[in-house]
Amino acid sequence: MRARKLYDVQYPLLYADESHANRDDFNCIQRGHQNFLESWGPSSVLMVVNGILLPKTSAVCGALITVGRIIYGIGYALKGPDGRVPGAMIAHLGDFPLFLLSFYTGAAMLGWVKKN
Repeated sequence: MRARKLYDVQYPLLYADESHANRDDFNCIQRGHQNFLESWGPSSVLMVVNGILLPKTSAVCGALITVGRIIYGIGYALKGPDGRVPGAMIAHLGDFPLFLLSFYTGAAMLGWVKKN
């Protein structure tokens, strides 16, 4: 909401059009926000599924994802597309292990591996 007011981009437009004076600045903020929303659902599911057997590991990975996504959004808003990299790297330190652990969790739930 603050970016919409600051850059005067009215609803229902998702992004500022090409004729807008601050198009790139607003669109970077909006894309960072949109990317957070797109990645949050799958990350939450992975945290819940893996949290059944590995709650502490899932919580740490979830914290890394959250901190990384916040840094991602701030970097994208302030520096444009190049500012995304540090936050993305931190977030992937959380989401990639959760993805891999989901295979272990599934195998453990099916009785294929011994649960800790």
